[in-house]
Amino acid sequence: MARFVASFAAAAAAGAFGAVCHSNGAAADCSPNQSTFSQNDFRAFKLLSSRYESADTRRLYFALETADTPFVMPAAACVIVKLKDAEGNDAMRPFTPITANHTKGHFEIIVKKNLKDKAGNELFQLRPGEELLVKGPFEKFAYKANMWKNVGMLASGTGVAPMYRLLQEILANPRDKTHVSLVYGNEKRADILLANELRLMQETYNNFNLYLTLQEVPPRWLGGIGRINEAMIRTFMPKPGEKYSKILVSGPPVMMRELAGERVFPEGKLPEQGPLKGLLKDMGYSEGQVFKF
Repeated sequence: MARFVASFAAAAAAGAFGAVCHSNGAAADCSPNQSTFSQNDFRAFKLLSSRYESADTRRLYFALETADTPFVMPAAACVIVKLKDAEGNDAMRPFTPITANHTKGHFEIIVKKNLKDKAGNELFQLRPGEELLVKGPFEKFAYKANMWKNVGMLASGTGVAPMYRLLQEILANPRDKTHVSLVYGNEKRADILLANELRLMQETYNNFNLYLTLQEVPPRWLGGIGRINEAMIRTFMPKPGEKYSKILVSGPPVMMRELAGERVFPEGKLPEQGPLKGLLKDMGYSEGQVFKF
């Protein structure tokens, strides 16, 4: 995270934000007029309320311009938030709002308490009535309905946020026949974020499968045991080389190193995908089949 924030701050100073809109090599519509946010300026949003999503993770609700203003953002995108840290310096980092498009009056962000993450730590402590500066959206790739037949998602912790955002886009569209499988790992049951929302998705949509795995399992646990592993990937993910499929990976550095390799952080530039490494490479997946959030 420290390398990411340092790289990101340098890129911000260099005005390189817009480059992320074309990170997949294909044109992506990031018009500020089609989003709640602006790519050109930081806009202030007031915190309405917050609640604990887990013991160390909060869900923050920010007000839009009016109660009838709809939230709009591309499905696979992030925003940049800016706050003052304890020393009065600007602290910035990316987040993925988890709010579905056309939700009126507010948007939501989940943030984990982490003393090593200045922006995240300040955001975690934000109080109702205080404001957050937001800039974006910056699209990772331009999602279109049915662009893939099968999508596999591997996530851990708050890495579920971009997965959930994309899931909402896919599942809410009756014309999108993409089948999605999410393997979501956490340390213990109380750490599972968006648990009710994910279970409701599985109960509602036939094209979505959810598999939860924990390192500390409670009695009568029916999900996976331990970190995401080869057996889980073989069971729930599209196969290596499978046509019209994609594997999406999002989580903390340890997980990224184990499964796909970390992204590359060139000095003064935005993060790049970097070479595919780890378990997915060992299993025969190609770089073109895997995307790292």
